[in-house]
Amino acid sequence: MLLRIDPWNPEYGSSVELDIESESAPALDLTVEVSGPWAPFAAALPISGRCCAFVDGARRIDANLFAEENDLSVPALAGTWAVGCAWSSRPPVIDDVRVGRALVVGGGLTPPPPLEIRIGTGRHSFTPSSVTGSDTSDPLRGLQNAMRAAEGDAARVALESGRAELVVVDGPLGSALDGAIVGMVKRQSRTYLDRERARVVPALQAGERTPMFKLSRQQFECYSWYLRLTDRRAIDGAMAGIVRVEVAAQAGLPAAQALAELVSGVLPQFAGDPARDPRAPQNLYPVGALESVLRHRLGDPLLVRRAIEAALLEEITRV
Repeated sequence: MLLRIDPWNPEYGSSVELDIESESAPALDLTVEVSGPWAPFAAALPISGRCCAFVDGARRIDANLFAEENDLSVPALAGTWAVGCAWSSRPPVIDDVRVGRALVVGGGLTPPPPLEIRIGTGRHSFTPSSVTGSDTSDPLRGLQNAMRAAEGDAARVALESGRAELVVVDGPLGSALDGAIVGMVKRQSRTYLDRERARVVPALQAGERTPMFKLSRQQFECYSWYLRLTDRRAIDGAMAGIVRVEVAAQAGLPAAQALAELVSGVLPQFAGDPARDPRAPQNLYPVGALESVLRHRLGDPLLVRRAIEAALLEEITRV
């Protein structure tokens, strides 16, 4: 197998774009908590003094690639991810930062050997893996899945440390995680509710949540609900300050309801400041602090890309 580079900067996508089918929608049960008409749940009383851990990840495509084997050419990529944990102190304490580099090949091809690069006196290795699809988005999903798996592991470590009373993963849960671990989705890209139930979301006040609904994904089931972190200004859109929270369903509905009460009382206290964060209030301030550390740990993108090009040229010359 030969790896060749797509000369386009990854910030602009790939020079070859195929039609990308979105992932299938999960099965829904909108009546698990309230079978009749929906109304907001009253805001929980603020809960202070709880030790919380916030887990997040950052990823970057360092180079879009093509994997060539015989007469077959499939999309591939070399990418870097970083995952860490921010604790709920002021300022947040950042720890358990881990970095991974991935070489993801599409088309179900046998993964090639690791891609070794040199930057100065340092050596870095991109761990190879393969995904079955041949769309340009499939290798990216492979990189995303590697980061999500690392986030799940970091969340488990934080909870098992005994320090965290609540662990918040920034983004949807990638697997069924036991205990007081929730995923918090700050960007709403899909509608889960019917028209009547969806009207409740804009009506939420700070600290209020919707009734829960159940999502059945291929990997696991979870309970989910919408929560408003802060009151919106008169000029703000209806979804300003809204996040979607999810928790694995295996512990049962009563456990999920108790966790929802804790989340509603705790998360609004960590809402981001619009004066400092363009994604506030949904981008919680410990997460914002963690993101800046993770982006730094990804390394300089230009140096990494040049090192990848040098390694590929050396390999092709040798062949």
